[in-house]
Amino acid sequence: MGKNAVIEKECRNDGCQIHLYYNRRIGAWCAYGYSAYGLRLFGKSNGFVNMRSFSEEMQLPCTVTEARTLPALLNYAREIKDQTETGVTLVMPDAFSIEAYNKWERKLRGSDSGDDGIAIEGIKEAVEKNVFIPDNMSAFERNTKRIVDCILAGVALVIFSPVWAVCTVAIKREDHGPAIFRQERIGRFGRPFKIYKFRTMRLDAEKMGPQLSHGGGDNDPRLTKIGRFLRAHHLDEIPQLYNVFKGDMAFVGPRPERKFYIDQILEYDNRYTYLYQIRPGATSYATLYNGYTDTMAKMLRRLEYDLYYLRHRSMWFDFKILTNTFCSIVFGKKF
Repeated sequence: MGKNAVIEKECRNDGCQIHLYYNRRIGAWCAYGYSAYGLRLFGKSNGFVNMRSFSEEMQLPCTVTEARTLPALLNYAREIKDQTETGVTLVMPDAFSIEAYNKWERKLRGSDSGDDGIAIEGIKEAVEKNVFIPDNMSAFERNTKRIVDCILAGVALVIFSPVWAVCTVAIKREDHGPAIFRQERIGRFGRPFKIYKFRTMRLDAEKMGPQLSHGGGDNDPRLTKIGRFLRAHHLDEIPQLYNVFKGDMAFVGPRPERKFYIDQILEYDNRYTYLYQIRPGATSYATLYNGYTDTMAKMLRRLEYDLYYLRHRSMWFDFKILTNTFCSIVFGKKF
């Protein structure tokens, strides 16, 4: 199905139709535009995790179905028509709101006016778009920070070793899978490294490819029972102490991201590469103000915070971020 044909169909969509197209490359059914919004609503209301993004090729919002979604969607549809091996049109019982769709599209484009104001909170001055931003720390401060991080991480690993043991046993007892989740992230100088966390999701959580956990993370249907508890209390992050001790990460710095999402961010803003000057962190300035990033708009806002931190970072700034993070966790704030 060509781009023009897809766009024409969505322009004629009366809000009751979901047009699905089979993508052989990824082995999944996709929807674009108004159909993508309908598929997103259906998945969200029925506990399915459909990956959503913005298609640069089509210039339309895009949703990729989870494997479990399609049978339920077919059963729910009022009518199934134009069915082929690579395409199907479903007529749904209710129409979708065009106003809600337009707002959703703006968020996926990263241009929702309601979101833009959030980026101002906690930032005293704007970060220039076309000026290189150097690391504000001196070489002495960077070396001191690394020594302090290494000592604190080593002490914390010893203190939290009983908690580590209890979490490991609990995770393994639930589904007999591995307790530690390893995932490649991009770190200092743009080099990949393995980040460690306690596994909180089912073993098949990303069978559809890379996906962001939604709803702040702890309401994701892919979470295990013990995983939901670990997420709610931030205990799943404990193994990152080992990353800090090794030198892959620092206690404070931009949160490390996967290359899959970095490539998407770079399409909107190539300043992300400035962050390669410093080690990623277990917590960040962006975490305190931007929270969990489950859309491209939030990723771009997070970048603004990270660049602000890069320009102003110091031992004192790090101390304030660590203190605020600790207080937020103690008082049950959700990131």
